[in-house]
Amino acid sequence: MKDIRKRPYRDAPGLIPEDLLGMTAACPVCGLETEIPWLEKMKFPQHPVKSDHGVAHWVPVGIPMHCSSEQCAHDFIVNVPILPDKNRWSLFGDEAGRYIAEPPSHHAEQPLSFFCITLVSLHQRRHDRLRKQVFNLKKSIRPSDDPDSWAHHFTEIWDDKAEAGAYRLPNKAAKIGHAKKFAQIIREARPELSSFNVSGCVFVPADPKERKKVLKQQKEHVFAESILTTLKEFRSREKSVNWTFDNVQDTTAGSKTEGWASECFLGLQYTRLFTWVSAGATVVEPKFAIPGSNFLLEVADFISYCVARDFERAIVGQCPEFPSSLLGQGFYQGTLGNGDRENVWSVGLPLRKFYGIDFA
Repeated sequence: MKDIRKRPYRDAPGLIPEDLLGMTAACPVCGLETEIPWLEKMKFPQHPVKSDHGVAHWVPVGIPMHCSSEQCAHDFIVNVPILPDKNRWSLFGDEAGRYIAEPPSHHAEQPLSFFCITLVSLHQRRHDRLRKQVFNLKKSIRPSDDPDSWAHHFTEIWDDKAEAGAYRLPNKAAKIGHAKKFAQIIREARPELSSFNVSGCVFVPADPKERKKVLKQQKEHVFAESILTTLKEFRSREKSVNWTFDNVQDTTAGSKTEGWASECFLGLQYTRLFTWVSAGATVVEPKFAIPGSNFLLEVADFISYCVARDFERAIVGQCPEFPSSLLGQGFYQGTLGNGDRENVWSVGLPLRKFYGIDFA
């Protein structure tokens, strides 16, 4: 097997849960307390290893430490807190972004990029009902096509020209009505349906090379944060997770994982934080699926669209036609102006709390 240390990886975002800040571990030899370097790269990434028998995995349950005393300098292992794994949930995710080329000067002097990822989970007892509701909603706007044969991407629906005739939505008012119907379906599916939205906004440099670098890093960091945050939320509730994301690339030959996502995930596995938050559960790499292959990917797509549009409309002083508040209560995490991350359960994106803006 090729040495995993030779595989490319991408640095984990600077995200440390508040309850772990400043945590120390005592050296078993000299007793000195050493602060745990949660994001420092370990020599090896820690990941589950599949057993030769069955589908079980061997999982890492300790993190390496080095005593900070120069006289001692002992290497030791700190055991992570093991939480029960009562059941495994599937999370389905999709993204949305907005590039604000000319924001009002009182907000910013340069372009802004907003990017978010939404992950949704649904209790099994609600699956058939919600799947049928989404199926019927799609059927209402494309009655001649099997709803399972096409993906409901709201960007395409919103941008579609009436004369093209792709959807039975002749004008903007009809599209808004359709969006509100979808929002109602999502809202009424709660609390069995849970959604987790992770977002960030960055200033975009004028230099093309720097701009490309910043936008690439923004996407990678939000992706890694969405993985780490949802893992922490589910493991704290004694559940484990599998992730599936909508793949914007061609997957007609089957499922695949985008290279950058694998490298982001490997970057997380190099950190002590990821092993600690995993709390003894088997945590495997996210999968990327054919767009629209699961109705929950379509739900995630629509939630992300609404959240991104909230930001876009608020930054230019306008109100959204179908605000994210119509979606009901969800989990939101955003990056504050000082670089800190904050999360909250909220009815809609808390724009003022996260980004200091609001609708007109």
